[in-house]
Amino acid sequence: MNKNVILVYASAPGYPHGIIDPVEDIARCVSSWGCCLHVDACLGGFILPFIDDSQVEGMKKPKYGFEIPAVTSMSIDTHKYGCAHKGSSVVLYRSRSIRKFQYTAVTSWTGGMYISPSQPGSRSGALIAQTWAALNYFGYDGYAKMAKSIIKASLLLRKRISNIPQLELIGKDVTMIVAWKSADKDIDIYVVNDLLTDMGWHLSVLHSPPALHYCITSANVDSIELLVNDLLNVVTCAKSGKRNSKNSKAPIYGMANKMSNTGIVDDLLKDIQDSIDQA
Repeated sequence: MNKNVILVYASAPGYPHGIIDPVEDIARCVSSWGCCLHVDACLGGFILPFIDDSQVEGMKKPKYGFEIPAVTSMSIDTHKYGCAHKGSSVVLYRSRSIRKFQYTAVTSWTGGMYISPSQPGSRSGALIAQTWAALNYFGYDGYAKMAKSIIKASLLLRKRISNIPQLELIGKDVTMIVAWKSADKDIDIYVVNDLLTDMGWHLSVLHSPPALHYCITSANVDSIELLVNDLLNVVTCAKSGKRNSKNSKAPIYGMANKMSNTGIVDDLLKDIQDSIDQA
C-alpha cells in the first residue's frame, strides 16, 4: 500500500479454491489509506447471500459485502448462478457519486455530445431483457432453493474427499467450489485428471499448487457420489502406475508448473490461441 494505490480488490469467493478473502481484515487496511475497496462476487453473488450458518455445520460465513463500510463496489455475474445468458453481469456501487466515475462522457466529438454508462458503449437490449426475465422467474425463493442444494452437495463432496487419504482438501470455506490436491508424492494429480477425463469428467485444472476443483451447480448436484467412486478408482490406478490416458495433459501441466520462466508459458498460450483462431 502506498500513495499510488487507488483501489484494492478481494474475492468472494476466488475461482481456483472457493476461498472467501478476509474482506473485513482487508477493509481495515484500506480504511487507513482512504482508497476504494472492490469485492469480486461474480461467482458467489447468487450463492453466498442465501447461505445460512446453520447449513455449513457450525462454520461462520464471513462478511464480504456492503455490510462492511469500507466496501465501495461489488461485481456479480448474473450469467453464472443468476442463470441468465452469458455476457450479463452487474456492478454495484455504494453511492451514486462513485458510480459516476464509470460513465464515459465525450463533449468534443463532432457528432455531438456523447454519454454512455460504461466504456464498451452499447449493449444488447435482448440480453438485458433475458437477464431481467431470469431474475423474475427464479426470484428470491428460487435462488435460495438452488443455493441450499449446491451447498449440501459441496459439504458432501468435501466430506467424501477428506476420507480419501491420498487427497487433501484446499481451503476451509464452504462454497460452490471444492478443490483438492495430492497428499501422496507417488500420485500426480494431473494424471488423476487425465484418467477422470477419459471417464467423461471435466474438472478444472489448477496450478501453484497442482490441484483440481469441481464447481458444483444445480445441473450436477446429484453427481457427487458417482464422482467420488470414480475418483477412488483413478487414485488407485495412478498409485499403481496404470497411468495410460487417451489424451494426456499431465506432462504439459507438470512442465508449466516447474518452469521458472513464465514468459515461455505465456508465449505457448498465445500460440495455442492463435492456432484456435486460425482453425
